[in-house]
Amino acid sequence: MDGNKTAQESWELFFLEYFNTDRIFSTIKRADYLFLRAIRSREGERGKPGRTYLADLADGLNMPIPTLSKTIERLQDKGFVTWKTDRAAGQTYVKLTSKAVELMDDESRKMKTAYKRIRDEIDEKDLEQAMETLRRVAEILRTSQQT
Repeated sequence: MDGNKTAQESWELFFLEYFNTDRIFSTIKRADYLFLRAIRSREGERGKPGRTYLADLADGLNMPIPTLSKTIERLQDKGFVTWKTDRAAGQTYVKLTSKAVELMDDESRKMKTAYKRIRDEIDEKDLEQAMETLRRVAEILRTSQQT
């Protein structure tokens, strides 16, 4: 594992990067978790706790606002975010709902537990080798899609 990553980043990276599967995510879809995680990571950037402005999120995700808006609408329909306008700033922002926070925390606990078991049962060297193989497979798949 990369020594620059925190323990939390390591377990999350393990599932988000190396296992592109919804098998781990039982209460929320992986794609939803990724978007909610991006929203959470940008909360309060403008000194407004709990708020993530769409413009900031679009910049961070390198995604056009119209495309992002469709995703936010879908998340709102699922009850994961509320979407509001900051009249003073003239911009819209999203806030995670308690439902989203609860589901994300539940999935995080599951990932931590599974990752701990993996770390306990698989030798560090074997795990590193397996992860390097997965990195290479992912890179091959990424470059194959571009050709």
